[in-house]
Amino acid sequence: MLNVKDPETDDLLDDENIRYQIITFLIAGHETTSELLSFAIYYLMNNPDKLEKAYTEVDTILTDDIPSYDQVVKLKYIKMVLNESLRLWPTAPAFNLFAKEDALIGGKYPVQKEGERIMVLLPSLHRDKSAWGDNVEEFIPERFEDPKKVPHHAFKPFGNGQRACIGMQFALHATISFFQMAMKYIAIA
Repeated sequence: MLNVKDPETDDLLDDENIRYQIITFLIAGHETTSELLSFAIYYLMNNPDKLEKAYTEVDTILTDDIPSYDQVVKLKYIKMVLNESLRLWPTAPAFNLFAKEDALIGGKYPVQKEGERIMVLLPSLHRDKSAWGDNVEEFIPERFEDPKKVPHHAFKPFGNGQRACIGMQFALHATISFFQMAMKYIAIA
């Protein structure tokens, strides 16, 4: 981010923008990370079979007190749990799109390039039966087992395109790290 030029202006980020980006990384993600963790724990507590799978993976892979990056990336099932939680209850539930040109969506809805926006409501998008099947309300982390089978345009928990959340990987890594601690507390309770 510090060394790559903007493809349209050929400019680097100025110092003020760099400070804004750092603040975003350090502060903005805490709220959504805690919400994601809350939803994931809620769904696991209500699905004991999924909770058992999560425990097994965590106990097998996270053997140190502080998880390393290499350990965190091996937590495939936990990432599926987080993605399914984000599918059902995205922590940032909407984003706006603007048309690059005048268009007719679905042959029915005209959208003008100038001054018109489309708000994408993620809970509706993430529960589209034509993309996810009739069981869209069920918590099924296995939907994310094969990333190639995830409907690309029906799962946008971090936004879309150039304006997608720049902290997505950081947020997922932090949530997985917090998840390890939460799993210990669930086991105690």
